[in-house]
Amino acid sequence: MSRFRSLLEWAIIIVPLVIVVILGYHFLFSAPAAVPSGLPGNGGFFQVPLDAPQVYTKQSGTWQFTLTANHAYTLAGKVVGRHEYPPALPDGIIALDLAVANGDLLINDNLHYFTFRMGDRTLEYSYDVPAYAGLTEAYIDEHISNSHLVFLDPALEAQVKSAKPGDCIILKGKLVDIEGSSTGLRYRAHTSTVRTDQYPEGCEVILVESFQPVSCGT
Repeated sequence: MSRFRSLLEWAIIIVPLVIVVILGYHFLFSAPAAVPSGLPGNGGFFQVPLDAPQVYTKQSGTWQFTLTANHAYTLAGKVVGRHEYPPALPDGIIALDLAVANGDLLINDNLHYFTFRMGDRTLEYSYDVPAYAGLTEAYIDEHISNSHLVFLDPALEAQVKSAKPGDCIILKGKLVDIEGSSTGLRYRAHTSTVRTDQYPEGCEVILVESFQPVSCGT
C-alpha cells in the first residue's frame, strides 16, 4: 500500500511536467500560426542597425549614384499623402514622397481631425484634436512621417506609386544616404534616423525593397 501511494504521488508530480514539456515543444517547434492579413498593431516605424554598411549603386544617364545604408527600415501605416516627382536628374533619384500615419492616430477615426498638405520634399499638417483623444503634440509628430523613396527596381517603383491616400501599407527597405556625381556636379541627400527631428533633416530616405498593400484592420 505504501509503495502504491508513493507511485501515485510521483505520478501526480511527473504527469503535469510531461504535459508542460509537450506543450512547450509544440509551441516552440510546430509550424507558426497563420498571420492575419491587415496592419498589425496599427503599424509603426521599425528601424534596425545593420551589422555593417551596405552600399548600392545606380547609374542613370550621366549620373552615378552611391547609396549607403546603415539601417534596415519598415514603414507600416496609412497613407495620408503622396507627391510624385519627374525623372529629371539629379533630384529625380527620389521618385516619390509618401506620407504615412500610424499608432493611435488610426483609431477612433482620429485622422478626421487632421489636414495634410504635400509639397516638394515637404509635408505640412494641421489638426484640431479634442483633448479626450489623448494625443499630445509629441505623440502626433512621432507617428507621422514623410519618407523620400528611392528604387532600383522599376516594377517595384510602379507598384508603390499605385498607393493612394487612405491605403494601408507595409514597406520595407534600407535607410540610405545618397551621393551623386555627373561631370563635375554633385548631389547629396541624407536620411533621418530618429523620430524627433524636423524639416529639412526630419525625413527618412528609403531604398525600397518590398511593398505590401494590406487592409487597414488588424
